[in-house]
Amino acid sequence: MKPLNRKLYDIARTKMNLNDDDAMEFVSSIHELNDHRFENLVTKEFLSEKMNGIDLRFTKVESTINTQMAETRFELLKWMFILCVFQVNILVFILLLIKI
Repeated sequence: MKPLNRKLYDIARTKMNLNDDDAMEFVSSIHELNDHRFENLVTKEFLSEKMNGIDLRFTKVESTINTQMAETRFELLKWMFILCVFQVNILVFILLLIKI
């Protein structure tokens, strides 16, 4: 048994009033937890890959939004022109009616 394990074992027996088997089980469970604590950490490479994927998705979404904005701008200008021509025609028609 390592010195740290021995110290944990002694503390478990004296301070926590555990019998020998329970103290040994307590120390073993602490070591199992310690062995598994680094399993779920993210590496720099994994994080870099995920960030690149997110950047690509944002770029695609941005280009889609830009395309939709350009189409919307074109539609808006087209309808503004049509309505302006229509309004001028109505104004000319009203002016012609008044002069008759």
